[in-house]
Amino acid sequence: MPHLQIITYKGESYNFPLVKDKTTIGRSKDNDIVLPDPRVSSKHAEIIMKGKSFILNDLESHNGTQVNEEFIQSHSLKHEDEIRLGQYRLAFLTKERTISTPTKTLLLEREGDYGQWHQQTLKINPEESCQIDSQSLLISPEPKKSQKEQAAPARFKKKEPHTKTEKGLLSPERANKVLFVLYEISRQLNTIHDFNELLKKIMDYIFMVIDADYGFLILTDDEKDKDFIPVVIKYKDDKVKTQKGIRASRTIINKVIQDKVALLTSNAMVDPRFGSAESLVGQNIRSAMCVPLWRKDEIIGVIQLDSIRPDNQYTEDDLELLKTISCQMAMILEQASLNEKIRGEELMRNRLERFHSPQVIDMIIKSALESKDDLMEAKDREATILFTDIIGFTSLTENMQPREINTLLNQFFSRMTDIVFEHDGTLDKYIGDSLMAIFGAPIEKTDDAERAVSAAIKMRQELLTMIEKAEGNVKFGIRIGINTGHVVAGNIGSPKRMEYTVIGTPVNIASRLESLAQPNQIIIGEKTYQRVKGKFKIKEIGSREVKGASEPVKTYEILD
Repeated sequence: MPHLQIITYKGESYNFPLVKDKTTIGRSKDNDIVLPDPRVSSKHAEIIMKGKSFILNDLESHNGTQVNEEFIQSHSLKHEDEIRLGQYRLAFLTKERTISTPTKTLLLEREGDYGQWHQQTLKINPEESCQIDSQSLLISPEPKKSQKEQAAPARFKKKEPHTKTEKGLLSPERANKVLFVLYEISRQLNTIHDFNELLKKIMDYIFMVIDADYGFLILTDDEKDKDFIPVVIKYKDDKVKTQKGIRASRTIINKVIQDKVALLTSNAMVDPRFGSAESLVGQNIRSAMCVPLWRKDEIIGVIQLDSIRPDNQYTEDDLELLKTISCQMAMILEQASLNEKIRGEELMRNRLERFHSPQVIDMIIKSALESKDDLMEAKDREATILFTDIIGFTSLTENMQPREINTLLNQFFSRMTDIVFEHDGTLDKYIGDSLMAIFGAPIEKTDDAERAVSAAIKMRQELLTMIEKAEGNVKFGIRIGINTGHVVAGNIGSPKRMEYTVIGTPVNIASRLESLAQPNQIIIGEKTYQRVKGKFKIKEIGSREVKGASEPVKTYEILD
C-alpha cells in the first residue's frame, strides 16, 4: 500500500498509509499529518490521490516544499521520492524501501540490573567538562622523536598507552586527533544543512581517529524519557554487516545518560561488571566504550564504539579521547542548530519581504519560531484598508511607448510601496494602475487607522515630488479611499496559488470610496473617522450611496 515514511530530525520514523483522496500536511492539529515544527505552515501541503497517481501540492507555505532537494509547487510522486518540510523528511513509498534505516538495524535490548556494578568510570561535570576539555587541547612539549619514529604511519604503529602529560592536558598525538575532527566538521558546517547528515559526518571522522569495528549514535526522545532514537550506525567494513543488526544495551546507555559518565569495558566477554548486559556477550564484544553527546549543558544522546578484536581492546586513554571529541561536539552542534535556524529565517524572510515591511516580517518570524498561532492563517480581525490609483491612466499613457509606461508604473508603485512599509502596512496587491494596502493584518496595532491616513498624506505629498522630476511633462493625479472594519485576513486562494489578503464588505467600501474621490483627494469612511478624529484636519462630506453597502456611508475628507 502506498504510504509516507515520516522521519523526524532525530531519526525517529513512522508510517502513514495514503488511503484518502486528499491527505493534508501541516502544523495545525486539524491536518491528517501533523508536523509540530515552526517552519511548517499551518496548512503546508496536500497529497491528492488520482487513481494510482499521487500528486503533492504546496499550499503556498512560508518556507516551501522540497522534493529531492528541489522546491516544487506541484509534483507527481514516485517511489522513494524524499519530501522535505521544515526539519521533517517524508519518503513516499509504494513498496518496501530498499535502504535500511538505523531504527531497523539497531536493536535495543531490555534494560538489565546494574545495581551491583562497581566499575571505574570517568566522571563528567556537565558545567565544567567542556571548558576543561578545551584547555586540554593545549599541547605540552614532549621529547623529540627519532626520524624513524616520525616516518612511521600511525596506522602501522603498535597500539601502546599514550605518554602521560601534565594534568588536564592531552598528549600531542591525541590533541592533534581532536583538532582534526573539530576542524573537518567545522569546515563543513555551512555545506551540511541536515542535522542527521552532520551526525553521520561526525561518526565518519571519529572512525578515522579511533579504531572501531562498529559504533552507533543514539539521541534521546524529549517527550519520552526512556526512549532512544538510533540515528547513525557505522561499520568499519560495510561488507561485514549482519542482517540481524547490532544489539545495543540499554544498561550502558542509561548509565551514561543518568549518571553523566563515560563508560569503558575491556574484554566484555569476561568482565563481571557487564554480566546483566546480555547484548554485549551475545555479540562477543571484546571492548566497548560509551560517552554522552552534549548540546550546551544537556545530554541529547550517546556515542558508543565497539571492537570485537582481542588485540584491539580500548584503554582509558581511548575513552578520554572519545569523551573529549564528544564534548567538543557540543559547540559544533549548537552552531549547526543556529545555522539551521538562520537558514529557515532567511527563507521565510525572502518570501515575505515582497508584501510586508521589515518590522512586520520580524514579528511574523518571531511568532513562527516561538510556535505561537500562525499569523498568516485566515482569521477575523479589524483592519484598515487603503486603495489608491492613478486618475485617467488610459488617456495618460495612450501616446507613450510600452517601456515608458513600464518605467512610470515601476517608479509610482516603488515609492508608494515604500511609504506603505514605512508606516508598517502590508502590500496586498497591484491591480492595473492601482494599489491596495492593509493596516492591521497580519499584525494588529491600536493605531492602524492613524498610520493608514498618515501613509495616504505622504503618498499625496510624494506625488508632487514625482511630477516635478518626471520627464516629458508627464502630469497626473491620484485618488485615495480608506475604510476600517472587520474582515477575514489570511492566506486565501487555491492550492496552486495562494496569497495573503483580506476579504469582506469593508474592503469593497474602501474601493468604492477611492472611486468617489476627486484628483488628489483622500476620502475615509465612518469607522476610520472615529479612530483618527482629533489627530488630522478632517472635513465631513456627507453620506454617499456605495455599491455593496446596505445603507449610505458617511464620508470624510482628509485635509492637509
